Amino acid sequence: MNFVIQKTIKLFDQIDKYKGLHNILGIGDPHVVKIQNQWVMFVGGFQTNFKNNIFTATLPVGEPLSSNNWRITTCENNENKAKPLGENSQKGSWDYYGFHTPCYVCGIGKDGTEIERVYYTGRASNKVVDNQAPYSIGMFEKTMDGWVRHPNPILTGTKDSPNVLEPKIRYIEGKWRAWYVTTKQETGRSGYPNYTMMYAESDDGIDNWSKPIPLFLEDENFYDASVHKSNTYGYEMAVCRSTNLYGRSPFPMQGLWLLKGDKPNGDRANWSKTPQIILDAKKGENWYKNGIGSPCGHYGESEDDENTLYMFFTGLHSERNWLQIAKNNLKMKKLPPFPSPFYFTIGKVELTKISDLTRNQ
Repeated sequence: MNFVIQKTIKLFDQIDKYKGLHNILGIGDPHVVKIQNQWVMFVGGFQTNFKNNIFTATLPVGEPLSSNNWRITTCENNENKAKPLGENSQKGSWDYYGFHTPCYVCGIGKDGTEIERVYYTGRASNKVVDNQAPYSIGMFEKTMDGWVRHPNPILTGTKDSPNVLEPKIRYIEGKWRAWYVTTKQETGRSGYPNYTMMYAESDDGIDNWSKPIPLFLEDENFYDASVHKSNTYGYEMAVCRSTNLYGRSPFPMQGLWLLKGDKPNGDRANWSKTPQIILDAKKGENWYKNGIGSPCGHYGESEDDENTLYMFFTGLHSERNWLQIAKNNLKMKKLPPFPSPFYFTIGKVELTKISDLTRNQ
């Protein structure tokens, strides 16, 4: 075994609510990055207007990833309101119903200046699953006036597979590199999930993307592909599957897997032949037993934890009965959560690396 699980930790739980914040009903899809001397978590949040938007949480300046002191960013004039990255788009827009799965990227423009962006999945359908309109991938860019939404999608689907989502975009070696998933329709209460993981790259991260190539086909059914720098050599890729929202059976196995690659690309031969499972949801805790999504990993920065891989993710609760959850909360003198068909948690797993993956495993 290459990794040993030290602990799994809940950070934000939809069932426990969010410490008095009144404009978000649930958050998930964490993307954790270090900006200057502070770790920042970009998340997708379901708002009380029933649209999704992008929010952030932060660790105190200077605190390492071993800290659990994450705090959701609130509005300057209202500490009970989570601060969105920007306003939702206007009616009729391709992403009118909200922004999902944010991914922060800092890259270099053609003129040599630094560019900060947040890529996201835009929803055109009022349905999150069994959607009636396609998902596409869009972008915010940071300016002197704040975050500005790019008006058009950055990546779109095809006639046969119209939905693209789950953008995991990195700026590596002068290229904007996109790993994302495509499907005919987001799977809901019926049907079997069928996803293909794609890879494309661009010089500017907006236009002229290379012809997408498949990395994982429908038989592997991976839903996210999050690449991070290895602490020894090359790169590692964390993958998961579409979460089992409704507790259906049969359904693809839920968990987190890891692959090793020499290069940050979409060539299947570059990555480990067999993905290694590092977190089996079925054997885990109730807050992620029904699935794991949106992994994002970093190694520790100090000598003490340079072999610790901190993997952030969304966990899907196995408990789905709102009435029972409400009763349990009231017993603990807590308010019940908003009624929902499923409940998300943002958490992390801390793994100690005891040996390296080889590319052809």
